[in-house]
Amino acid sequence: MEANQQNIKTRLSQEVVTCSLNKDELHRLVQLLQERANTAAEHEVAKFEQRQQTDEEYAANIQTLSESFSLRVTVVGANGQELYGTIDEVFNSPNFPEQVKSFYVNSDAILKAAHNYYPRNSFEVFLDFSKPEVFDFSFLPSQRTPNESNFIVQGYEATWANGVFNEIRNFIKEKSAPLYFIHKHSIYDILLWILGFPFAFWVAYRCSGWIDVELKDLSVFVRNALYIYVAVAALVIFRIIFHYMRWIFPILEYRASTNKAIAHRALLAALGIGIFGSFLYDLIKLIFQ
Repeated sequence: MEANQQNIKTRLSQEVVTCSLNKDELHRLVQLLQERANTAAEHEVAKFEQRQQTDEEYAANIQTLSESFSLRVTVVGANGQELYGTIDEVFNSPNFPEQVKSFYVNSDAILKAAHNYYPRNSFEVFLDFSKPEVFDFSFLPSQRTPNESNFIVQGYEATWANGVFNEIRNFIKEKSAPLYFIHKHSIYDILLWILGFPFAFWVAYRCSGWIDVELKDLSVFVRNALYIYVAVAALVIFRIIFHYMRWIFPILEYRASTNKAIAHRALLAALGIGIFGSFLYDLIKLIFQ
């Protein structure tokens, strides 16, 4: 096939801010994309010119064009396992990963790679379901959680490009992940002032009896240093809890059939209720004593 160098008239792209999908919903998204790819194939065939090709060559190229718009998807599991193939091959595979790390589909990959042919209309979708590590202190919590998820739609037919772009955007928008705001920039700084520092002061207060009574024979300097150490340790614990929240409430969530996140969320809720209840009790007791 001859290379097609049509100029792209419309190019739309958007980051995926948040999304929560299970296998069936991911499958429905790909099926929707396949329908739009079929429409792109119809546009491509209608605009494909015979030029110097024989009737046999032209018919063979038309068939190649139509078949090349059959989507191939790539699914990577949390353990590094990778599946690549047609929609049915991947989603019906017994090796489909329980925990999906990433998903990728590109409607023009086959035509570009195998035939050096650039179709008039195409799209690309990448979803990153990876989670930030809980004990990764190299990443500053005040920064936005890094995620490369995005989708791109481009086409010579502006109506097709805008329609596909809006369909993908609306599909993802309707399935936002819970508590996705904790992944935004500076959220940690706000929570640190509202919750973190009061938590550190409260922990130091709870330890004051032990420090002042059990360690009364130590110098004032050592006891004051212990107060600082306890407060700093409490802030480290607060940071770990924040990282833990980002881990169990990922910015892009893949909900597996055996979703262990539910147990982690219950544990976090119990931990939060216990700490907040103790803090509130001590605050009331301090005010009314």
